[in-house]
Amino acid sequence: MTSARGLANHSLYMATLLLEAWGREHEGARGSREALQSAFAPAVRLHLLDAYGWFLLATLRATRLPDKPPHHSRDLPELGAGIAEPPELEEYRALESAGWLSQLQAQLPSGIAPENKPNILAMASSYPHLKEYQQWRGAFSDLFARMTDSLDEN
Repeated sequence: MTSARGLANHSLYMATLLLEAWGREHEGARGSREALQSAFAPAVRLHLLDAYGWFLLATLRATRLPDKPPHHSRDLPELGAGIAEPPELEEYRALESAGWLSQLQAQLPSGIAPENKPNILAMASSYPHLKEYQQWRGAFSDLFARMTDSLDEN
């Protein structure tokens, strides 16, 4: 049986693989940086948000898992009668409202620059950059490690 924590770790690993590939392409300067951002940013974002959602479900100790994880604490399933909400959710909500997590959860632009010229597909350069995603991935790792210790104690 697959666990929410295992799925969170898997999604975080998938994000790491993409970040490493993005970093190699970025260093090799193949193609435009905007094209690389447009190619990698949405995929990395999705894996990080999936990791977060699975970890939210792990925090609730969910045993019946959905096909897709929530990407926000407001989308969590309701707790059963008499089940107390884990205190860790308060920290998650604070990060969602004003922290690095709120930046990650923000909607990405369409990917097409509004000033594109006829017959040329112009990439939007307003996606978060590689370094930002690397920082968010590190923040997730730190958060998961700290919260896993907390959850394991309970």
